[in-house]
Amino acid sequence: MANIVDYLAWRGDVPFGISPWNEVDGLACAVLSYLNIHGLHDYRGWTLREAKRIDLLIPEDSGSFPGRKKVFEAMADSARFGDCRMHHFIAVTDAELGIQFSAMCIDLPDGTMGVLYRGTDNTLIGWREDFNMAYQTRVPAQEAAAYYLEKAAEITERPLRLVGHSKGGNLAVYAAACVPEKVQERVRDIWSYDGPGMNMETARSEGYARISGKIRSFIPQTSIIGLLMEYFKPYTVVRSDAKGIEQHDPLTWQVYGRGFETMESVDSTASVTCDTLHEWLANSTPEQRGAFVEGMFRMADNTNATKMSDLLNEKFKSLRKIVGGRKDVDPEIRRIFNRLMAQAVSLGFGNVIERVRGKTDGTGSEEWTTMDPKEQKKADGAPGQEMPEGGEENGPEESKTGLDKTEEL
Repeated sequence: MANIVDYLAWRGDVPFGISPWNEVDGLACAVLSYLNIHGLHDYRGWTLREAKRIDLLIPEDSGSFPGRKKVFEAMADSARFGDCRMHHFIAVTDAELGIQFSAMCIDLPDGTMGVLYRGTDNTLIGWREDFNMAYQTRVPAQEAAAYYLEKAAEITERPLRLVGHSKGGNLAVYAAACVPEKVQERVRDIWSYDGPGMNMETARSEGYARISGKIRSFIPQTSIIGLLMEYFKPYTVVRSDAKGIEQHDPLTWQVYGRGFETMESVDSTASVTCDTLHEWLANSTPEQRGAFVEGMFRMADNTNATKMSDLLNEKFKSLRKIVGGRKDVDPEIRRIFNRLMAQAVSLGFGNVIERVRGKTDGTGSEEWTTMDPKEQKKADGAPGQEMPEGGEENGPEESKTGLDKTEEL
């Protein structure tokens, strides 16, 4: 069995000029987007090799961090990715705005620029925003993703590659669908790795129609997240060596040569779960789903938990008790919550929400950082362009992200 770390060990010495960009390269970049690295907010950024050599990777208290660190180190040590420059990192986690969003750019050796969107981190804010997709036309992270892509396109003349895992895949597609047509024309391809689909309005828009042929969607054989809403077709089914929802972890995806080990279709568990989730959503109104989410997270807020993992320990493991049994919850919200929970169980939904939302824990920053308005010194020699309004100049010692190495973490 081999995963992306093995791929980088085998193929890391093969430059893009000999072996072009492929689907496994995209997954490696998607994993990279979850990491916090000092100094990436700056327009100059760092190459992966530099970031590893001077130890700029910020450790995280997360079960996923060790595996992601291995991917970063393997990329940094490789001829294939070592000299790729990461820059214009942005991160925001804001409870008032209801947003968890992070993205960065990376200059790739084939003359393209990758725009990498991070998936959901372990904050309650991030997971609440995901749940909001069940009843809102768009969520703040999606709007931020489109804005980021439009601004990123202004700092380079390179073609653009959009990449994301989980919610990051959704953001990559949404951003491509919603930017002006002149930016869409520069998007070479969009790589979604087990990312949830679009809402109906976006999926039927002219913008989505223009970029739908550029989407490359990959899901594991027991995918749940990648088959939500109006999911992306056609998709490639990837063999994972994990079970159930743990297949969402990209480090469990199996690699053969310069591609994935694939299967003809998803397994029966994924099909049943997909049908169940879609039926559950179809049998409730947006108002009911909104009440469900509002009630659940209102009580979650009252527990003083800040991370999704806090709600999955022994003290908080029953969300039904947290919301459905509390007398101080609005009676109408409690009634709708209990009815929807009972409906979900009767449909075989079980604890799938808890299981899905609890398995992906990533990293996050707690401040909004705008893209630097300075000119980017692009590797392809094209003249830099300023980011229009909204940014502020930050030198390496004036970071607004809290990610500088000189600061106490």
